Amino acid sequence: ALRILAVGYRAIPKDAKIDQALEDNLVLVGLIAMMDPPRPEVKKSIETCKHAGITPVMITGDHKETAIAVAKELNLLKSDSIILTGAELEELDDHRLKECLRKIVIYARTSAIHKLRIISAWKSIGEVVAMTGDGVNDAPALKEANIGIAMGITGTDVAKEASDIVISDDNFASIVNAVEEGRGIYDNITKFVCYLASSNMAEIIVVFIGILLGFTDSYGNYFVPLSAVQILWINLASDGLPAIALGVDPINPQVMKRSPRKTGESIISRNQAFYLLLISIIISFGTLAACYTGMRQSGALAQTMAFTTLVLLELGVVQIIRSQYNTRFFSNPLMVAAIATSFILQLFIVYT
Repeated sequence: ALRILAVGYRAIPKDAKIDQALEDNLVLVGLIAMMDPPRPEVKKSIETCKHAGITPVMITGDHKETAIAVAKELNLLKSDSIILTGAELEELDDHRLKECLRKIVIYARTSAIHKLRIISAWKSIGEVVAMTGDGVNDAPALKEANIGIAMGITGTDVAKEASDIVISDDNFASIVNAVEEGRGIYDNITKFVCYLASSNMAEIIVVFIGILLGFTDSYGNYFVPLSAVQILWINLASDGLPAIALGVDPINPQVMKRSPRKTGESIISRNQAFYLLLISIIISFGTLAACYTGMRQSGALAQTMAFTTLVLLELGVVQIIRSQYNTRFFSNPLMVAAIATSFILQLFIVYT
């Protein structure tokens, strides 16, 4: 499975005519066997891909035997894996190709048109396709793929222009690391949205129910559980700092052990929406209970108790949401600082 180069020589006069005939009657010196081995980290990256629901497929211009040898070294082959050459691929119609597509892990001796057909087949069954390439002939396939990935060192300018991403170190492991980083960023965005959605929903419920029940102080005067200034303070100071800190939360260690999300999936799933509604209701009733307790003395005390209770419960909700992503409390120093600052500011605003 090595690439073989034959070496030969022939003695010629100094005044010999340089033409094709000089290549005849050479004396064989020997054979040079060459191999372009995969980088050590690639094997682990492929295993990570399999756990993450990503299917790695090898498309190469090398001989079938060379491709199989590399695939075995990377544990890419399974007992039912199929290896096709470009010629064998041409013999399959589109229907037959789709039937066995998920079992084909190696395409050897392929051309640019073969790559385009493989990408189109994967896209036709609803999969998101990332294609790597470096040559001019890879440009059409890079353009056709959902995510075209060009090599930064060996890649041609044409390949780079046609791609969406350029890998600066030409390393497959960098692609897998980028997927992990991207999932981590998406999780943090989801945490950010969930936290602010649950907080604002709780505020709406508190104000709405307070007006609906017609809360009155000891003098019979109507009041709302939260004033406009208090709501503004909660959104800017109490919610703002932890929400910003969520953006730099560490990546969930289990992020590469789950399947990719569907392309049309909402940022907040149905289960998450129900969970957030439940959290909002619990925060709301805790806040209303505090308000009702203070209402026996004065409306101002009731508002202050509702205000402070809501802020403290929302600061607790931050970690509840983070725990869904296996994030420990002290794993993000900025988050600890944000919660501590919000708590101190709340004490300051109440007691001064």
